[in-house]
Amino acid sequence: MTPDEILRVLAALEAAWTGDDQALESLAHAGPGEKPLHVAIADYANLALQSLTAAAHGIHDGLPPDQLQVLAAQMGAETGTRMTKLLAQALQLWAGQPAGPTAVDDMAHVVISAVLAFTSDGD
Repeated sequence: MTPDEILRVLAALEAAWTGDDQALESLAHAGPGEKPLHVAIADYANLALQSLTAAAHGIHDGLPPDQLQVLAAQMGAETGTRMTKLLAQALQLWAGQPAGPTAVDDMAHVVISAVLAFTSDGD
């Protein structure tokens, strides 16, 4: 994703979070060469979920190859990792459908909930 695409998605997530329907509607209008917003949200979710899953398992740049291999194997064996992949896949499939009136807002809230699942204590 380009930096502009990421910023557009983050603005959409904020608009959904705060209930700013006018901003969300404005962001949903794709300019020339821009992806539809629901597609960009799904792409961002995939990147964010991959990064958060890796970080949650201690995977980061600079790990020795042997340690990376062990952590990656542990990560891949966990049910939570597989469920996260399924969520990302479901969002990609959802993005392949025409965007209905609430699709962007609904997708944004799903992505926010997924990020919060990784970054909060469950409250």
